[in-house]
Amino acid sequence: PRHGPVPLPPALEYVFDADTDRRRLGHAPRVAFLGRRPSDPEHQFSNTVELSRQHARSCATATFQLQDSIRDKLRPISVTLAYGIQGTGTSRHSRGTSRHSRGATLPPLSPVL
Repeated sequence: PRHGPVPLPPALEYVFDADTDRRRLGHAPRVAFLGRRPSDPEHQFSNTVELSRQHARSCATATFQLQDSIRDKLRPISVTLAYGIQGTGTSRHSRGTSRHSRGATLPPLSPVL
């Protein structure tokens, strides 16, 4: 029998970032995401999606609107997506001997993308 806490399903963190090329040149973004978190800048939309099981599909919708005051309406608006598994920002390495004794249990493994 397995003992200990049951691991929670992993969650995927994602961030949409709009008008990245233009902002890299020092210009203001031309769009603002609707329904973004208060902590997100207007040109970003971030959220998490719970991954209930392997090979499960999940959709996320992010809507942005064009700012009223912009003049450049012909150049494409690039949108980048960054994502990662929530809570895996720090690695857990144990110090000490490199060999495990017989019967020793390994720590739980984190999922990978």
